[in-house]
Amino acid sequence: MNKLSIIELMVRFGFLVEARVDGILCIDSNLDNQQHFMDVVAVLKQRGITLHGEMVEEDFITILEDFFESTGESLFHTNELAIHTVDIYVRGLVMQLNCLGCSTTYSCDGHGRRRAEVYFETVGVARKAKLLLEHVGLTCRLENRSVKIRNERYELPKFVSGLAELSKGEADDIMDKNSTLLKEQEYYRLLEELLSIYGVSGEEGQIREFVTQNLTQEVDHLEVDHYGNVLAQISKGNGPTVLINAHLDTVYDFVEDREILKNGSIWSSSEGVLGADDRAGVCVALAIAKTIRNSDFNGTVKFVFTVEEEIGLRGASKVAKSFLWDVDMAFVVDRRGTGDIVTSCGGYLPFCSAEFARQVERIGRIVHPGRWQTVPGGSSDTRIWAEQGINSVNLSTGYNNEHTSEETLDIQANYGTYEFVMLLMEKSQSLMRRNLERRTLNANFRPRQRKLG
Repeated sequence: MNKLSIIELMVRFGFLVEARVDGILCIDSNLDNQQHFMDVVAVLKQRGITLHGEMVEEDFITILEDFFESTGESLFHTNELAIHTVDIYVRGLVMQLNCLGCSTTYSCDGHGRRRAEVYFETVGVARKAKLLLEHVGLTCRLENRSVKIRNERYELPKFVSGLAELSKGEADDIMDKNSTLLKEQEYYRLLEELLSIYGVSGEEGQIREFVTQNLTQEVDHLEVDHYGNVLAQISKGNGPTVLINAHLDTVYDFVEDREILKNGSIWSSSEGVLGADDRAGVCVALAIAKTIRNSDFNGTVKFVFTVEEEIGLRGASKVAKSFLWDVDMAFVVDRRGTGDIVTSCGGYLPFCSAEFARQVERIGRIVHPGRWQTVPGGSSDTRIWAEQGINSVNLSTGYNNEHTSEETLDIQANYGTYEFVMLLMEKSQSLMRRNLERRTLNANFRPRQRKLG
């Protein structure tokens, strides 16, 4: 059996250490971890093994097993995590991920019966951790706020050194360059451009041109229909067909030379309307078009950017039925507030089945705990898609006081809607299957039934 240096073994199994001329220094500020380090060093000395020496990995694991307490990190804040409470084979990865800014909440090395899994505070953090783990050679799968690691548990420690060699800055660069999502600052630049383009109801030419220019390099099919709606499609493997919808028009024109005022994450207009209804939704839809190919989504995405929504849903009502015939679900991004999932018009005209609404809300709780909830709402393009028997919901995009000079937009909440819709896309196969299997439909809503491909 091959021997490894003591410092390599320390790193592989979660100790934060540095090699020194006179031995190994524990650089962990956590007092519990300092004590654990000293306890292990004491056992090594009893066995006549110096810190400059070598040891068989299995023998080192035997020492760690004597100190193991299976309480796990769920009982600790990240800065207080005691490594001797984390499963032995995954603890090195857990400690390094925390050091690189990916805060964990729970982990399990699988105990030889199943795959190892690490849980994180948010879906966004889990996505970043997955990128880092894949960077060092692990094979992973994102599942809600956790990352499942497909490698055998005995293999995991050897990948820890790769993470340990990364600085925080290098880790951030890896996560930025390989992120599934559009980076926030890039997203906000796109949003600001959209909020600067004229386009009242019936005069959407400029904003339509901007949208088509941004879609041209991203989609497989693009057209402007006879009524002026922009229709596009991206095909990415077999799976559900999902409709993403926002409207191009604003109720009032933008005041000439107005400024977009930025107070932290809250944007407003120096004069007149801001236009976030529904440029905020258009931004979400364009961001999805730019990044969906990098995601775990499989299926077809159809985009509809409608005209004249504000004066009676006219554009949506003119969309060719043939464009909608295979659509399994629709996500409309045109709702005020930060956490509404609108599932009906006034509570009496359902947009989707009760089961579909529950599952969308469940995914909302995964991506942003405590934020998303199903509510009744008003009229929107959602109504048109629901009339075609398509399970549809309308999602908050972060604006408030629309159609007034007091209109505001919470840009962080708007970016969060983009995160939410991306996760809904990735979960669309499950959404469709559960809705077909459970058949718990609202008495007044009958969605089309189509077999999964």
